[in-house]
Amino acid sequence: MGWGELGGDWGALSSGLADEGGKEIPSVLKAEEEIAKFTVDEHLSDVERTVLYLNGGQLVQQRHAIANLPAVLKGRGRPAFDAISQPLKAALNRLDSEAQVATAEAFATIARERLLSPVDLQVCILPTVTRNINREKSEEETDAWLNTLFELIPLLDKEVLKTEVLSLALSKGDVEGVVGSKTICVRILGALAPRLTWEEVDRSFFKKALSMCQDVDHHIRIASAAQLAAIARVASRDVVAKTLLPELFELLNDEEIEARVAALSTLTSILELVPPEVRRGQVMPALRNHMQPLELDPAMQRALARVFGQLVTVVKVDFEHDDAVLFFSCFKHLATKADTELRRLCAAQLPAVVKAATALAAAAFQQQFQDTLNNLATDPDIEVRKIVAGSLHELARTVGRDCPPLLTRPLCRLLRDEAPAVQAALLPTLPQCLPHWALRDEARREAAMGELAKAILELEVGTKRNWRLQLQLAQAFPGFPQVFSSDQVYEYFLPIVLRYLTDTAAAVRPVAAEGLVCFLRYSRREKQRADMMLRIIRDFCRGRSFQARITYVDIAGHMLRRFSSRFVKEFVFDSVLELLYDPVPNVRLAATQLLPGLKMCVKLPEDVDLLERLNSAMSNIMTDNDRDVSQNARAMNEHFKKTPMRMGGVGGGMLDMNGGMGGGGGMGMGGAGGGSSAGTEAEDRRREEEESDFTFGEDLKEIKAELAPVAPAKGGKGGMGGGGGGLNKAGGGPGARRPGGLTPVGAFGDRGSAPNLASRPGFAGAGPAGARRPGAGSSEDGTGRGPLGSFGTMAGRSPSGQGIGGGSASSPASRIASAASSTGSVKGYGVGGGSPALGSPVGKAGSPASRMTMPSAAKPGSPLLGGGGLMGGIGGGASPLGTSSGSAGVRLPAITTRSSPSSSPILGTSTQAKPGSGGGTGVGAVGGSRLTGAGGVNGGGPGSKAAAVLRKPTR
Repeated sequence: MGWGELGGDWGALSSGLADEGGKEIPSVLKAEEEIAKFTVDEHLSDVERTVLYLNGGQLVQQRHAIANLPAVLKGRGRPAFDAISQPLKAALNRLDSEAQVATAEAFATIARERLLSPVDLQVCILPTVTRNINREKSEEETDAWLNTLFELIPLLDKEVLKTEVLSLALSKGDVEGVVGSKTICVRILGALAPRLTWEEVDRSFFKKALSMCQDVDHHIRIASAAQLAAIARVASRDVVAKTLLPELFELLNDEEIEARVAALSTLTSILELVPPEVRRGQVMPALRNHMQPLELDPAMQRALARVFGQLVTVVKVDFEHDDAVLFFSCFKHLATKADTELRRLCAAQLPAVVKAATALAAAAFQQQFQDTLNNLATDPDIEVRKIVAGSLHELARTVGRDCPPLLTRPLCRLLRDEAPAVQAALLPTLPQCLPHWALRDEARREAAMGELAKAILELEVGTKRNWRLQLQLAQAFPGFPQVFSSDQVYEYFLPIVLRYLTDTAAAVRPVAAEGLVCFLRYSRREKQRADMMLRIIRDFCRGRSFQARITYVDIAGHMLRRFSSRFVKEFVFDSVLELLYDPVPNVRLAATQLLPGLKMCVKLPEDVDLLERLNSAMSNIMTDNDRDVSQNARAMNEHFKKTPMRMGGVGGGMLDMNGGMGGGGGMGMGGAGGGSSAGTEAEDRRREEEESDFTFGEDLKEIKAELAPVAPAKGGKGGMGGGGGGLNKAGGGPGARRPGGLTPVGAFGDRGSAPNLASRPGFAGAGPAGARRPGAGSSEDGTGRGPLGSFGTMAGRSPSGQGIGGGSASSPASRIASAASSTGSVKGYGVGGGSPALGSPVGKAGSPASRMTMPSAAKPGSPLLGGGGLMGGIGGGASPLGTSSGSAGVRLPAITTRSSPSSSPILGTSTQAKPGSGGGTGVGAVGGSRLTGAGGVNGGGPGSKAAAVLRKPTR
């Protein structure tokens, strides 16, 4: 049968079903009247809608209005309640018991969250509460309104309590009153006692409360026993010993089991208020009578198990020679009963009981409770095992250094538990447990912790599809090097960490990154350390996936917190700055967060070059062509500017953003707040001392080679400078292009030979010895120019020491001052002088280079450029990379660049310079680019016809 035939016969089929059954098939559509009944004008406010529902709405609408009362009053206060109060009172008179309970709970929430002032609560809520308590209602309703009153009592004025609440309680406690009224009286008196003085309690209702303990109805005696604890905390010790204890002892022998349970709970809670001699003479004999579990009712056994830890914690100092055995034997017997609820209570009390027993005898756990713990850890009830798993860290804290031989078995059993709920309860406490398994002897660890390592591996196998368990397990990784041997960590757990960093949920990766850093930091094998470091560089720092490079940012952040500044500067600094030029915006966005931490690793005067490169990187990232990256960089720059710099020398201290020295609050080596400068330096020295034996051996050269910047891409077009080519001229170096599309400008320092700038057209006077390493800060070429000097970041130095274009080298002190002052002088940028990359005018030949501000006439359109042209020509006294005298220079990116076509939408097209123009000209046509000024790429001497274009920084 086709669909057409089926559709054609559907009417006949449905009519046949109706005839056969004798009933019509009901329609699923609502009638128009029913729809209109539940339709409400959407333009009504919350208060108006609540009033509408309470006045004439359907039952479901009225219940919704009542449950939503706290949300309606939040932020609106008394006026909103005044508008709702009359409809609410009318609705309470006709609503059922469930709605009454919901109203009481809504009022309790209003009082608990302080949605109305105490005066408004007294005027608006209290009358409704007292009126409903006075009425004859069901037990559930009465309990709900009493709980609301108990929320109000701590907020009300004392005079109001005396006149309204206390009078209500005493009126309910008449001798002729019914049981329910007397119970209400007792409960209100117990809630009132903490708000009154002992004189007021004694004068108002103390005798009445004691008489209630002797009432013929057991419900009243139960309620009275529960309220004596509140009265005891107000009374003196003498009153407690002479008046309240006799009442409690009598209730402990009451014929009703519930009265005895309430009396035991109250007695336990006030034991600290009883004088020691009274405890030894009167309380201990009574407690010894209850340490016979076979003679106790099951309800009494549960009550005793519920308070056992608190009980023995207080009375252990009053034990006689046999009391410890009596009390702890009773507990162990209760923990083996068939009652599941009783075993759960014992499991919850085990840490407190063991702590009390250990205070009496150091070996108490091994002698008395080890079997109890093993039995509870293998209990057939899942809840019992969950409770044990969640409290194992408390037991480990009590047992201390004996954890490996005593607690390894139950820990392994819980790790191998077949119920995921048990593992989920154990794993959050595992970081607190493992430090107690630490052994100083490396040789003993492998033998002692082999079983524990296998248990963790078995647990991890079962978490393949549960990222939450993986996250909890990863949180314990930082403690593994202190527990397991280096070989165990490297063989068993390093593959897990690497898998978590590449093939699991995103929430797990930052936590696993900390584990990997800890594995590296505390590894005791050179070869293993080198292998981990190489994996970090190859798989993450140079990873082909942008997600891998973001993960490297997490790894680098944890390195800042775990390693000394010396290690960071040698192995982390360059790679983080390189990521600021990553082609993926998310990577640049993540790497920006590390710049304040890197700044804290810089120490002047020896790290002035690093500081200049850091300032240049911050300036560059703030002008990123991705809006999110640039906005985040500008926000981070505020933190970057406020981050103080560490100063070396005799005085030491911190250099703040205003140039002041002081020992004030440092940011910490990881960029986190807190700690003084002295504390920061001491912590860094401690880390350096610990890293004295942290070496990579023969693999150091390979690690340095991996960290070295990549070589230029072959066939790249458009170099810097005029004529025959620039630093990134086609046919670059021997290396291959790195994953991610980065095309660096050359090698750094000792990691590669600097290019011979003298052999290149456009770089007159630059010798091989003084050639500036590409990608370095503007002062690293040896000219002594600060970050805002007139030369670009790739300027050379002449053999005589004189800068290109006639500028002379400045002293190291001027370089330090220039670099330091460039961190936070201008709001919104990490450098000073009016703009992060503005150059200062070139001085005359032979005069010292100085840091100068931008000319007042200059109006830069970008933080990267000055008002003049980008490149000056060779002739006319202008440097190849500088500008002519009196015009502003440019500061170029400090790390890497990318190849870009000769025509760029950002930089504009290159133009030919006019022959014989002595001054420098800029990049692109006039007004043709937002990054450039007027003029062409290559301002040349006579006959210069260069057509190269400045490439924009890698993003």
